[in-house]
Amino acid sequence: MTKITRPIYKTPTAERKLIGIAKWSVKKWGKKTAREYMANLDKTINSVAEGRMPCQENSEFSTRYSYCLSKRHYIFFEFQDDKIIVATIFHTAMHIKERLQDENLSIRREIDHI
Repeated sequence: MTKITRPIYKTPTAERKLIGIAKWSVKKWGKKTAREYMANLDKTINSVAEGRMPCQENSEFSTRYSYCLSKRHYIFFEFQDDKIIVATIFHTAMHIKERLQDENLSIRREIDHI
């Protein structure tokens, strides 16, 4: 059985956040644990792209983006016909609705350039 995987794109915002998560994780838990945590984020993103992990929708957060929970982070996706875009990422302790509203305009512009 062949897996159908959509190409994955990340907004610059998502890229910056992934780098920040990696740096914070190394500082907090060390390189080995940080690598494992980052590998889990990548696994979640790839599972969504392969259709093996369904995303959730919550109009309280957004009517545009779907999301998955990966350990302590929400990963927000936009699905397009031929690709999947990682729009942004938030720690579960953050006020997701407000933070997503704050970033929405810049994320939309970033997605338009992908």
